[in-house]
Parts: sequence; C-alpha cells; structure tokens
Amino acid sequence: MSLRPPPFLPVAVGYFVAVIVAVMVTVLLIIGTPFFESEVGVVTWPDVLRQLPSLVTVGTAWTFPCALPGFLVAVLIGEKLKWNSWRPYAIAGFGNAAPALAIFSVLFGSLSDLTAMTVSSFPGGFAGGLAYWFASGRYVASRRA
Repeated sequence: MSLRPPPFLPVAVGYFVAVIVAVMVTVLLIIGTPFFESEVGVVTWPDVLRQLPSLVTVGTAWTFPCALPGFLVAVLIGEKLKWNSWRPYAIAGFGNAAPALAIFSVLFGSLSDLTAMTVSSFPGGFAGGLAYWFASGRYVASRRA
C-alpha cells in the first residue's frame, strides 16, 4: 500500500488559515490573562486595541515557521492513519504547541518571561488544528474515498 501525498495547495491554504486562527486565539487569551499585565505593566483596553495589529503580526511571523515542522508531521501522520474527523487534527494542533514553543525558544530566546504566551499557545494550537480541518482537512481526507 503506497502513501499518496496530500495535495499541496489545499494543505498550504489550510496551514495559513490554521496559523491565523491559532494566533488570534492565542493573542486574545494572552490579553485576557492576569499574566499579561504582570509581563508588560499597567495596560488599558485602548492600549491593547492599539497594540492588537502588532501582536497579531508578530505572532503570525513567529508562529508560521515555528509551527510548520509539527504541522507537516501531523499532516503526514493524518494521511498514514487516515484521519477523517476534526478531533485528531485539533489534538495534533494542541500538541504541536510544545515543539513550536521549543523552536521559538531556540530561535528567539527563553520562554521563562512569557508565561501568558506559553499557556495560551496550547488552546491556540487546538483552534488552529480545528481551523485546518474545516478549511482544508475535510477536502484532503475526502480525496482518499
């Protein structure tokens, strides 16, 4: 039995959607945690709203390369095991937060001062995996049928 690679374009589009959703969820969780204020000082909501585009842009720039290796592994495992539902991809996204944070730590520095980002990355990864499934994973899985 040979393993057919998934189609490139839908997987790439799905990854882009997954990264955007993961970053948005992570950023929203970060700004909603008490850790955020302790890491950046006193913050008001107008300040947060002004910083939101920068937080999302920087988060996307970091997440895109750091989460890519785990994403590719998840897609290949999904093909091998014939994942046909949202749950395995969402769980893989949750799990991918750990290696993505490790890669981030190697490339950009220690995570010890970024508690809110570290904690918020896991539900963000879950949301990203779920977004991948709804954006492209269903199509990629259906082509096997």
